[in-house]
Amino acid sequence: MKNTSVADPNYEIYAREVNRFEAEYGDDWDGTTIEYGSDFVSIPDYVGKAVYQGNLRAVLQWLGKGNIKGRANARLEDGGNISLLYVAAMTNQYDLMSYLLLNGADTNALDSAGMSVLTLIGCRPGNYAKAVWLLLSWGAELFMDGKVLAGQERKLACAEISGDGNIVAANFLSSELGGRRCEIISAPNNRDDLIGKTCVTEGYMEESSQYRVTVEFTNEDLLLGEDDLKGRDRTPRDPGYYVESKNSRLIRRDFKSNEDCQDFIASLGAEKGESAEVDPDAEAKAEQAATDLLAELGLEELEGPSSSASKKEKQPATTGNKKKRGGKKKGKYI
Repeated sequence: MKNTSVADPNYEIYAREVNRFEAEYGDDWDGTTIEYGSDFVSIPDYVGKAVYQGNLRAVLQWLGKGNIKGRANARLEDGGNISLLYVAAMTNQYDLMSYLLLNGADTNALDSAGMSVLTLIGCRPGNYAKAVWLLLSWGAELFMDGKVLAGQERKLACAEISGDGNIVAANFLSSELGGRRCEIISAPNNRDDLIGKTCVTEGYMEESSQYRVTVEFTNEDLLLGEDDLKGRDRTPRDPGYYVESKNSRLIRRDFKSNEDCQDFIASLGAEKGESAEVDPDAEAKAEQAATDLLAELGLEELEGPSSSASKKEKQPATTGNKKKRGGKKKGKYI
């Protein structure tokens, strides 16, 4: 029976997750443990709180201190394994969501109950249509119990999402390409200029079996059939826009075309590659030049750069990010 005395608006969501968990592990689940791989990254408490409070400076500083892809996929270890992407979505931090996705966050990260970010955010009471729309454009799917929902199960999930107040989100999810980013493969009225352009579907009109779409970069509104479109999910290499972190602030860049966006991202990759490239002989050349200079000055017996460098190499490297996990980590379900 529904506990109407519980004031928490998320009570029903939590109750469903507990029921699913107990169905899988039994009523005596207390003490059940899960194992995390050595690449598991846990969301620190202060980072989770910072997201809730809108303190993106703290979040971005933490993300920038380690492997960005690993941290973009961080999980709340003592919170049902929910992902940082979900925490950003439930707090309507859209630029942060995009930043995480651009840096390799898993769009379909599953929590401990096997529910994806899209399912979790869709089932939250309130209006999360924009977050759902953003996730869909990045290829998100509805997962329940670790499997993608399809057919009747998907319809039932959409009805539940609509009942929770996310009517627009349910409309997106009820059709095959609803809310998706697509490529136009055919267009009416001899509009050959539209072929190959990308668009985002805004809604599905059952009476005409057409999608209402907005063309990217031109913002032109059109009505197109399903046969006129094919899915083209956003990816880190083909996002259509870009969100970057500068001075612990998120800056969004919009472009005139997909090609301009891709060229920009390629240039970022080239810059990183150039900065990472090191002349293998550069250090030896520098040391030799220093040795020659010392010899000219009659100071060759003094300790030179090569000896100090060799001492540094022998010393263990230290960083501010110490590993807290060795091999595997066990975490308790709550």
